Amino acid sequence: MKKIFYFFLFLVLVGSYSQLQAQSCDILYFCVSYDGKEVDCSDRFYAGKLTVMARLAKEIYYTKVTVQLDKYNPREGKFEYYKEYPFDTESDMTYIYFPGVEFSDKGFYRVFLLDPNKNTITSALVEII
Repeated sequence: MKKIFYFFLFLVLVGSYSQLQAQSCDILYFCVSYDGKEVDCSDRFYAGKLTVMARLAKEIYYTKVTVQLDKYNPREGKFEYYKEYPFDTESDMTYIYFPGVEFSDKGFYRVFLLDPNKNTITSALVEII
């Protein structure tokens, strides 16, 4: 019985550690809107406008960034450029929201947060149904 208890305790400790590690990197995610708090976060939405959220480990440094959408083309088996949205930011931001990003077609999208030189800061996938 003690072995089972210690095993579960070990799993909880390992799970807590991995959760702490996941929060120390740059994350991009999606919600329906942001009004001081995130509304309906998910990775699957109906077509329309979404808010792209970024939680960064360090300050962003840049004052102009781009949210770029690449849509998956199943016939070609690869992601292809779809749209991009420029945004202004403050250089000391670590928690940023980008409202009004239009996902008008159904499919899978790879979304990038890009610096002014088009280098990837962070990225994520979202499905539009």
